[in-house]
Amino acid sequence: MEWIQTKIMKYLKGSTEESHLEILEKNKDYYVASAKKTISRLKLAKKRVEHGQIDPLHAKMIDDKITSSLKWLEKLKEHVMRVTNISEPLKIGQYKKWHAIKLLPSAAEGIVITSLIKEKIDNFSVNSNEINHKKLENAKIHNDNAEAIFLELLNLSEKSNFKAAERSRIEGYGEAIIADKQIQFK
Repeated sequence: MEWIQTKIMKYLKGSTEESHLEILEKNKDYYVASAKKTISRLKLAKKRVEHGQIDPLHAKMIDDKITSSLKWLEKLKEHVMRVTNISEPLKIGQYKKWHAIKLLPSAAEGIVITSLIKEKIDNFSVNSNEINHKKLENAKIHNDNAEAIFLELLNLSEKSNFKAAERSRIEGYGEAIIADKQIQFK
């Protein structure tokens, strides 16, 4: 991102101070709007976790992560509003941390989904017969895999490999879908 901003600024060198200020203000608007969107997404995920009967330890961990991320994003918005240099509104570490935070809602909601699937599996286990036993075991394996992936995604930082994290997120949802399909008995 920094490289793109630098290249753009080289092309705009001949522009006026007025145009630099206008671009700076639009950049600020963009970053603040994006931060607000991430904040809204985190608040939605927090509500889903609150209403999604999950393990209390997982709920606490998610709540703590979301709360600290919301505070960080509020500080980031303040920082962006104070920026006076058009070439770099954010440092690379800030971009990376923001990316890690953007993955929190998916991870939190994935934990809610796997908790609901686990509840279904446990309810089926009580009344299961031999034919469905294998499907229940497969569902449990896939659901456990999905939960492990989502728990790992909750612990991303600015040092994480985000391409791998995005692939893991998709894999986690794939595992949850497989688990859910295994418990759809006809």
